[in-house]
Amino acid sequence: MKVYVLTADEWDGGYGSEIFLFGVFSTEEKAHKQASEMELDYYDISPINIDENKERFYLGGYIE
Repeated sequence: MKVYVLTADEWDGGYGSEIFLFGVFSTEEKAHKQASEMELDYYDISPINIDENKERFYLGGYIE
């Protein structure tokens, strides 16, 4: 079963990054709707297969 993971970088204090998970959804449309309702500016929706995924997903961060 495929699900859609909604993440976003909520850092707004200059240099840096704070990645948050906003939900896991059964359809991409539901994930987009949630992002819209939460007024997220910069977000990512990643499709993932439950119990089958063997990849690492980089959620983001800040390295100097």
